[in-house]
Amino acid sequence: MATSNSTSNGTLETFFGGPPADVKAQAGIQLRAFVLNIAVSLGLFAFEIIAFFLLKSSAIGRRIYQPKTYLVQDRLRVEAVPASPVKWLRRIFQIRDEELVLKCGLDGYFFIRLLRAIIIIFVPLMAVLVTVLLPINYNQGKGNRLHTTAGGRRDRWGVSGLDTLSWQNIDPAKTNRYWAHLVCALLVITWSLWRMYREKVNFIDVRQRFLTSPEHRLKASARTVLITNIPTEYRSKEALEALYDVFVDNDDRSKLTVWVNRDYSSLRALVARRRSLRHGLEKEELKILRRVNKDHRKDGEPRASESSVTHTSQDSQVPNGESTPKIKTDEESISSAFEEDCDQAPQLWHKYSSQVSLLRGKDGSWKPTSIFRFWVRGERRKAPKIAWLRTEIARLTVQIDGLLLKLDDEELFKKQNSAFIQFDRQMAAHMACSLVSHNKAGRMSPRFVEVAPHEIIWPNMDVTSFGRFVRTCIALLIFAAMLFLWGIPTTILGSLSQLGSLSYSVSWLHWLQKWPDWIIGLISGPLVSILLALLIQLVVPALARKLAVLVGSPTRSKREVSTQNFYFTFLFIELVLLTALSSGVVKIVPQIINNPINIPTILATSIPTSANYFFNYLVVQSLGFSGSVLFQYLRVLYITTIWPWFTQTPREEAWLQTTIPHQMWGNVYSLSTNFAAIGLIFSVISPLMLVFVSLTFSLFWVAYRHNYYYVQRNKVDTHGLLFNNAISQLFAGIYVLEIALIGLFLLVRDLQNNVACKSQAIIMIVVLILTAVFHFVVERHLQPLYEFLPVTLEDSAVDAERRAFLSHDENQTSPEEECRSSNDVREKALERPDRGLTGRPKSVSVTADQARSALTKLRKETAIRVANIQAHLPESTHKSRRREVADQLGAAIAGFPDELTDLSPEEREAQLRAAFQDPVTREPPPVIWIPQDASGISEDAIRQSKKYRRYLQYSNAGAFLTARNKCEITQPAPDTRPDWLLDWVL
Repeated sequence: MATSNSTSNGTLETFFGGPPADVKAQAGIQLRAFVLNIAVSLGLFAFEIIAFFLLKSSAIGRRIYQPKTYLVQDRLRVEAVPASPVKWLRRIFQIRDEELVLKCGLDGYFFIRLLRAIIIIFVPLMAVLVTVLLPINYNQGKGNRLHTTAGGRRDRWGVSGLDTLSWQNIDPAKTNRYWAHLVCALLVITWSLWRMYREKVNFIDVRQRFLTSPEHRLKASARTVLITNIPTEYRSKEALEALYDVFVDNDDRSKLTVWVNRDYSSLRALVARRRSLRHGLEKEELKILRRVNKDHRKDGEPRASESSVTHTSQDSQVPNGESTPKIKTDEESISSAFEEDCDQAPQLWHKYSSQVSLLRGKDGSWKPTSIFRFWVRGERRKAPKIAWLRTEIARLTVQIDGLLLKLDDEELFKKQNSAFIQFDRQMAAHMACSLVSHNKAGRMSPRFVEVAPHEIIWPNMDVTSFGRFVRTCIALLIFAAMLFLWGIPTTILGSLSQLGSLSYSVSWLHWLQKWPDWIIGLISGPLVSILLALLIQLVVPALARKLAVLVGSPTRSKREVSTQNFYFTFLFIELVLLTALSSGVVKIVPQIINNPINIPTILATSIPTSANYFFNYLVVQSLGFSGSVLFQYLRVLYITTIWPWFTQTPREEAWLQTTIPHQMWGNVYSLSTNFAAIGLIFSVISPLMLVFVSLTFSLFWVAYRHNYYYVQRNKVDTHGLLFNNAISQLFAGIYVLEIALIGLFLLVRDLQNNVACKSQAIIMIVVLILTAVFHFVVERHLQPLYEFLPVTLEDSAVDAERRAFLSHDENQTSPEEECRSSNDVREKALERPDRGLTGRPKSVSVTADQARSALTKLRKETAIRVANIQAHLPESTHKSRRREVADQLGAAIAGFPDELTDLSPEEREAQLRAAFQDPVTREPPPVIWIPQDASGISEDAIRQSKKYRRYLQYSNAGAFLTARNKCEITQPAPDTRPDWLLDWVL
């Protein structure tokens, strides 16, 4: 028993160094807290499931729980969610693998596959270990019986609650029972390793079949390689073509398309500022529209003729181009339009617009200032905020248009050390990526294949080898700091899970003994588990993703892989190791550094007593978290409660109504793998844990199958690489299990206080070595097949491509023609309208200009299609109104092209030419989107904007201001890129 002095040294020692040793000895699973945790989690789960079934068919529920029934292109749409829970569950089980791959990509399919694989691992182990080990652990165990200590003192074992079903309940007189634990441990390790190996082999097979499928081979990304760290002498199209023409037939350089990246950061900054000002102008216009229409409704409906005269008196002042004797420059026209907007006499909206203080800059433009910058000298004036925003957007558009004509200027936009090279065949791209490109180490590497244009992180295109090394070191230092900082609250929560024991063993916590048991159970059970989940799952993934970008990830798919590595490492150290050790960072790290051999002993003495924490944590995850995956309470709260309080412009409303949630793959893969690692570690020590792990993953399997089929869309696809990483990360759980069992066996003492399980410990040491050897051999054996395609698949892929894409007449040709060479088949495939480019590559400025022209033409064609299917619904109180508006929005989205074959040959050529150029080079001019209103203010604003020429465009198409002053939209924004749905097919 610790003295008063030893137990009252202060709060920090307990929090940083962990609870005292006698607390750990008394620590047992509090049955009352555990039952209370189950009750709270069951109640939460029932509420979430009932709310899901009540809301899923409503107008709000349709947007949240089944948006893929109407908000995606036709080929990706799914049937409505069945109304009956039984039919819904049956449909979830009937979803085929091919449907999952089509609707949510390989990463979605492989995540469901990961859940299935873990269920296959744990359910058989649960059936065997629970049946075998629970009776062995419980019958004639220690319990709360009296025993004689080594010093001859009579004492109680103090094993109670669910601890009686675990490792620590074995009586010292029956140490031969530990042979059963050894056999079960060998079964867990053997079965897990076998299933992990089988899943890796299946992953390679499925990934290779997907990558060589005819549909995927025709994508531009399947034939494109990203080369980084290119030396100066190779930073040109000619040099790269001369280097890589060896991978195309007859060294034909016309079959290569090269994009040398440039630094467009200055242009990107101007575009970002213009977007920000566009957002501000739309909010200001909407504010005026609402105030004017509110006043008009108070005074009665406005008369159209009066409104038109009042608001359009300025039209007579706008000069007609045919009668103007002097042609003004762009800057003069913009300045003149600004002065006209500042004229308060004829414009009604002036009394509603806020004023902004302006200061004339050195370039003659007006910039916002404030009274706090009184020391800055220059001409000052006040102007309507709308007038200044309009002028600034127009002025930025003039600057941006000028820069778009100089995209090839070396002085303005320097070449970066990376480039994209598109080959005529998929196999050529994989060969170019897998072979060494330069004779000097680190040059022209790393290389990346299967790079989709919409996944590129353009600011990371100029990271050098040394820069990547420095960035990685900084990221690791930040990550280590995160581990230390998060270790403090994690350790505190770990201590709170033993609050009942702490109230008796820590003197300054004795006052807790007066609290009711149910309050202690509530704090140490569900409250700690929920707080831990929030602490780990809300902030850390975002920080891990920032670190992934910091280390130089060139694409969003590689960023997700790095995020997975960071996040799993964080979870495993913070949530598993530190929590299981029940000690603070300050105490544990020096022990491991000073004597690494003691790691098995440290784990063995701490892991069994931490079962309480993980039982409660898995209960909350299996019931509460799986229910929240279906219910999506954050989205429900955001859409129904939070969003209406803010000013929604039509663009913001369109974003809310059209954006389909996408999965951040690095988050869910890491969490699931961490849960599985916890199950492996406790499988032999506390077999009851297998029940909760199996339940957790079974509920996850149902919830995520619904979400990936009906709700979420895949924006980033690593083509299964995250799955392979997750399987490899399961080895961490197996290693910790083996190390902990070695220590536990060595700590077992018989009645004479002798080591009783030395043989079992030796066997586990051998098993640990064999596991490491198995891990090394498997990874070395399969590693070459993880990312690159083998040459042996090329002929079969070409045959499949021929069968899929040759016309009906060609399929009826003679056997001799059917046996044409693979080269002839490939050339025929290249003639398809969605495959490859023709002619020599052009300059960046030319291709960007052609792409912008094609997008402008395509936007007009899309607008006509959308207009033909759009008709604004009249004001109505009918209950189906919201559904009808949503159907209109879905029909408008279906009007956008989603296949390259939907484009004309010229549009397709321009699209493919500019596919791997920085998208800022083809940024469309902004359109200020305001809603139509009863008082006609929006029409007046559109007319008034014409004096800014083409540099400021207004539109009120597809947006309406309702009688309640709320925005209602029936189509995406007018300046939405008409090719936005093509990102998934490039």
